[in-house]
Amino acid sequence: MESLAKYRYSLVAGSFAAAGSFFGKLPSHLSARKLLNTSQIKADSSYLELALLQLLPLVLMIICNVCNLRCFLKALQMTEQTLTCVVLTAASNYVLSFILGALVYREPLTVLSCIGITLILAGLWFLCDGGTVESKKPDKIE
Repeated sequence: MESLAKYRYSLVAGSFAAAGSFFGKLPSHLSARKLLNTSQIKADSSYLELALLQLLPLVLMIICNVCNLRCFLKALQMTEQTLTCVVLTAASNYVLSFILGALVYREPLTVLSCIGITLILAGLWFLCDGGTVESKKPDKIE
């Protein structure tokens, strides 16, 4: 758990990236579910509905992407290796996007996608593991 605190900004950056993708897809998802009637734009309430269902997710997507970049830059400053930061950010983005897609957008869960997420989580675990294995030095031959 101590190693996760070291990489917290990478994980938060991946979370903001997943949220940005989520809010980017939200208006098209709402239009496909016919929650927004664009053919009846006559009353003032429909303009409010248009603003809430179309513009608000767009603004939230931009805010999440700005926060993603800010946290990613902070993570780059805190980590010793930039590769670790990049991999953690991308992996957490993929995992959270998979979870949000399955829960909210009802995207299909396939065996291959579940295997992929399992491999990503295993890779994250090995990457964040603090390297607790001690190396044994060979005895000196005199």
